[in-house]
Amino acid sequence: MRIKNLIFSFLFLSFVVFVSCQSSDKNENKGIAYFNGADSLRFNLLIDSLTNYYPKDNDSIILFSDYILNSFPKQLDQINIALAHIHYSHANFYLAHMYFKNAAQIYLRDSSIKEYAEQLTNIGVTKEVSSDYVGAIDSYLNALSIFDSLKRPQESSFIYNNLGIVYQQIGDKDKALYYYKQSLKIKENLALNTTNIYNNIASVYEDLSKLDSALVYYLNAYDTQIKEDSKSTNLIIVKSNIANIYLLKKDYLRADSILAESYKEALDVQLEIIYSSVLGMQAQSLLYQGVTASAIEKANAAYNIALRDSSLEKQQKSLEVLIAAYEKIEAYNNANSLIKLFYQNKEKLSGIEQKKHINQLNSQYLVNEKEHEIRILKLNNDIQNRKLWQLWIFITALFFLLVGLVIILRLQKKNNKLQVQQMRRDIADYLSQIKELNNNRSDHKQIILDKIKQFNLTQREEDILLLISKGYKNAEIAEKLFLSINTIKTHTKNIFVKLDVRNRIEASRKAQII
Repeated sequence: MRIKNLIFSFLFLSFVVFVSCQSSDKNENKGIAYFNGADSLRFNLLIDSLTNYYPKDNDSIILFSDYILNSFPKQLDQINIALAHIHYSHANFYLAHMYFKNAAQIYLRDSSIKEYAEQLTNIGVTKEVSSDYVGAIDSYLNALSIFDSLKRPQESSFIYNNLGIVYQQIGDKDKALYYYKQSLKIKENLALNTTNIYNNIASVYEDLSKLDSALVYYLNAYDTQIKEDSKSTNLIIVKSNIANIYLLKKDYLRADSILAESYKEALDVQLEIIYSSVLGMQAQSLLYQGVTASAIEKANAAYNIALRDSSLEKQQKSLEVLIAAYEKIEAYNNANSLIKLFYQNKEKLSGIEQKKHINQLNSQYLVNEKEHEIRILKLNNDIQNRKLWQLWIFITALFFLLVGLVIILRLQKKNNKLQVQQMRRDIADYLSQIKELNNNRSDHKQIILDKIKQFNLTQREEDILLLISKGYKNAEIAEKLFLSINTIKTHTKNIFVKLDVRNRIEASRKAQII
């Protein structure tokens, strides 16, 4: 297994855990703010107990977790997140996914969209580390659409990077490059640290055997890390990657120089995953240059570290160098014993790789199916857009038709001007009569009642007609008679029917009220 693959895995896990823990700390602090002193102490004791005495079976873990949830019903969102991070730290990705999902549903119910998207991202991470790549892509894309709509570029950049990692794992290097570069574009605009993304892009180019492009991006990663933090272990990783490219380009002088620096720095910080791989690369370089004895020494050291780590991939890499070196010096007995061990390991790895390959093929198939569904949705969307365009044309035509009608109505309005003026004079006369009648209210009511008896109105209809005669509107009549407006409207329509009139003025006039 090449150094860049080891480093790639290390960077990915570190990055995911960092982001997850950062989100957890923020959320937990937010949740604990609701606790009083006693509750806060009890919560911390329960969380510490679950963390330090993590049960072996999921049933016990769920019982303990649910007990914590039931103990603090007002902080369910934050406690679900805290529990999910504990399960994640114990590599129990199934339960981590379950509790992240619980928190997501709470935020969705409360319309906390940003927090909902954050939990979708966490769900994507749990699916990714569980090799559910299709589920991871789906969760990431849903979260990405929300963060883009909320204009949260930093979160979007993180998801683009994770999507690149997923597609690189399932072997779709073109899409991996696309998503990595989208993430890089955002981070460069925000002036954020881009070391990891440069490193990821370079690793894809290395997979594609485009060594010059890989070297450019590894060098960019190095320059960025120097500016950000020259003492970070990331700098050792990037330097090792650069050395590996020079080794592949057979520039042994530069490779050896950088590897020597990387090995010393890795020893200083006790970063075994790096210096074991550096030893393997140094052994490979020495073998190519014909320094066989030193190559054997370095390869043996790398192999011993790989044995301690139980890493079959690293053991195989060291064994390849050792076998080639022993054959070169004609130590065939040593070579044969190592060849036997090499093929035993290869048989073990083949089963693992075969399962992994099958999972990748299944994932790729499901991804392709998902993309096919997306294309169908896009086609349906295009059809819908055409329908909307046709609707827009229809609305525009309707608008112009309405404009024409308005013009016609304005012309008719001019022709009715005299009628309107006459109506105004009639209304003025009616108002004058009302004013006179109001001067003698005691007689007015009786006169009205006498005149409207001939129309067979009910008592309620008589009351309403009386108020109409005084100029009250429906809402005012409803308030005075303690009835609903709809009831008043119904009685008014009945009055118009019985009096054979069309409006309030005609009704009053017909009854000789005004």
